[in-house]
Amino acid sequence: MASDNESTCSPYAIEGLSFSWERVDRVDAIAAQWKDLEARSDCSFFLSWDWMGTWLASVPGEPPLLLSVRDSGHVVALAIFNAKRLWRRFMPSRAITLNRTGDPYYDLINIEYNDILTDRRYPNMWPAVMAFLKRAKIPAGSFRNWDELHVAMATREVEQIARDANLMVLELAHKPSWRVDLDAVRRNGKPYLDTISSNARYQIRRAIRFYEKDGPVLGVRAQTQDQAAAYFAEFKQLHQAYWVQRGTPGGFSNRHFESFHRTLLRTCLERRTVEIYRVSAGSRLIGQVYNFIYRGRVYAYQTGFSYEDDSKAKPGLVSHYLCMQQHLEGGASTYDFMAGDNRYKRTFGVPGPNMSHYVFQRRTATRMTEAVLRRLKNLVMPRPE
Repeated sequence: MASDNESTCSPYAIEGLSFSWERVDRVDAIAAQWKDLEARSDCSFFLSWDWMGTWLASVPGEPPLLLSVRDSGHVVALAIFNAKRLWRRFMPSRAITLNRTGDPYYDLINIEYNDILTDRRYPNMWPAVMAFLKRAKIPAGSFRNWDELHVAMATREVEQIARDANLMVLELAHKPSWRVDLDAVRRNGKPYLDTISSNARYQIRRAIRFYEKDGPVLGVRAQTQDQAAAYFAEFKQLHQAYWVQRGTPGGFSNRHFESFHRTLLRTCLERRTVEIYRVSAGSRLIGQVYNFIYRGRVYAYQTGFSYEDDSKAKPGLVSHYLCMQQHLEGGASTYDFMAGDNRYKRTFGVPGPNMSHYVFQRRTATRMTEAVLRRLKNLVMPRPE
């Protein structure tokens, strides 16, 4: 990690905290520091070193920036930012992005629960970080002052903090999330199927009987690297077939997306923070569920299902039910479907936090002009309800 004047910024002090920038020239140089703070945090999988280290090692180009926050010399918060020049409605913008590159090609891997990594004793670091960012210079190669801060797929708490910091808020995307409280299911003492609607219960049981014509319906988690690679190949095929049929290229058309997840699966399989779960009946493949597992929470990240014309076939319901049952028996606390509003998520889950892609903008003349133009456009062409 560089330490010359070109790549670091002298510490700033805010409310007893000190802030400093460092350019991440070598990913391994920050691994120990990140893991140490991770162990003292209540972060999601997406801020774990498993995800962050794999991501940082996978993207080329200008080294990202590490923001460190210290209290009496002890690291209490860390965040990765990238600086990028963007064009918005024919207007240039100097952007900094939290835990993303700012390039859609490399950001397709889709971080969720995006946040600052913080010591659990300092649960609300955003106001101080926002205050620092507003006054600090960015030690980037192309600019020192930023126009907008991108925080993608974050929960709503950060929005009010940005407003309190007198930043304009632009919400580029908004998605609900869904989850199942497995601890509550265990406390209930009833079989999981008895906790969902009678219609969903009927569809799952009917679908299992339908698939059992080809053999017992089984869910198996990949145990070895070879098995995981074979499952991943099937998962890729199913995932792509679904999206291509709907006229989109699918995630695996992006080479970085595939390379990132192959590396993540290979690296994390043995310590079981990533799993790929295959559901089949005899020789018939029903579905694949690709999950992250971290601190008792299962993050259902991606799926691949074998869809059929027969209405009795419910590959999504059956695959998630069996996978969820495995984690219910294994002691997991939550089965998190994360962002998105698929029907099976609503069938199984209850609402979790909403997640949004936020752009927080300084009140510069250019950004204020953009805001006026955006309001005028919305008056002429209002968004559909």
